[in-house]
Amino acid sequence: MKKIMAITAILVVLMLVPALAAADWPQAKHDAGHSSASDSAIVPPLGVQWQESLGDHIVSSPVVSNGTLFVANDDENTLLALDPLTGSRLWSFTADGAIESTPAVANGSVVVGSYDGYLYRLDASSGKQIWDYNTNSGIFSSPLIYEGKVFVGTDDGNFYAVDFNNGTSAWMLPHPTQSSPAGAYDKIYIGTVNGTFYCLDAASGNIVWRYENGDVFHASPLVYNGTVYDASRNGTLYAFDAESGNVTWTYDLGYNVDSSPSIDPATGTLFIGTYSGHVYAFDAATGVVKWISAPLSPIYPTMAVSGGYVYGATENGKLFALDIASGTSQWSYDVGDGALASPAISNGTLYMATMDGELFAFNEQSATATPAPTSTPAAPSPFLDIIACIAVLSAVCLAKRR
Repeated sequence: MKKIMAITAILVVLMLVPALAAADWPQAKHDAGHSSASDSAIVPPLGVQWQESLGDHIVSSPVVSNGTLFVANDDENTLLALDPLTGSRLWSFTADGAIESTPAVANGSVVVGSYDGYLYRLDASSGKQIWDYNTNSGIFSSPLIYEGKVFVGTDDGNFYAVDFNNGTSAWMLPHPTQSSPAGAYDKIYIGTVNGTFYCLDAASGNIVWRYENGDVFHASPLVYNGTVYDASRNGTLYAFDAESGNVTWTYDLGYNVDSSPSIDPATGTLFIGTYSGHVYAFDAATGVVKWISAPLSPIYPTMAVSGGYVYGATENGKLFALDIASGTSQWSYDVGDGALASPAISNGTLYMATMDGELFAFNEQSATATPAPTSTPAAPSPFLDIIACIAVLSAVCLAKRR
């Protein structure tokens, strides 16, 4: 009996911990591959759970990890750690320059870049500085924590790989970069200001392949199912074979693009927004257009995917939700003076920051309108799995006793 109870306890822990961790949104665009797809399903319409005024000009996107929400306010040069349930402040860290870089969280630390030229690693629970690394150039690129290193670009200098543990330089690529790197297959994928897209060996920095198109890459790459997707600013969307760099397909969006692509892994649908205000949905494998949304206002932030819906924001401050299958509008909310930050979704809550310094938390429970009918299945609950597991083990225990 004691042995079975011990096994039950172990299974509960093993099932619960990954489920909770999977609901985090710990770095820019959710994960190293930049899927921008949440493991936490939310269904519109949404309502405001809380709203906090943090200053002005929030460009940094919020991230959530291990029960803490991180976001930076540009005008005060400050990274904030907040309670994700209430928005109350836990601690703050002030740099000597604006912070527009989205922080990244791993192993109890948060890493962020600043326009003062420094990359900072802080203790995630206290905000105490662990190390800093001077790039001598302003950092807009959001850092990626991957394979024991921090990867980040600078506006007019170089692309850096910095040792996560001690903050020393591992290697450097001499090209200015505003987009944020993606990591997969032990490689780093990054587009540069001078119009070259690189695949680099994560350990050494050696160039595996490159593609030159002569235009700026502001959008950050997405890696999915052996393919790398990115859009140059002139509106060309590329699909590269992740291993060889061969172009699988391209599509001319017809308008400038700063928004990065995002993916719905369940359907293999790729999404991207443009200056025209349209959202495009593609079959990620073939590049065939599935639908184009009705025109909205210009879209700069990357969209987030959750529960059968794609969530985005426009430059005039409209937060919206589109049905993944059809592209039809399901819900919208006016968040104020425009948005450059991308939404993050974690533990049933969507977090959104605006250019007038407001930070919103939305969830289903706070919604006042009746949800639109949807055929999207409810997300499986890890707690029901745990209860079922305990029930089975208890039955086994009773059978043995009999």
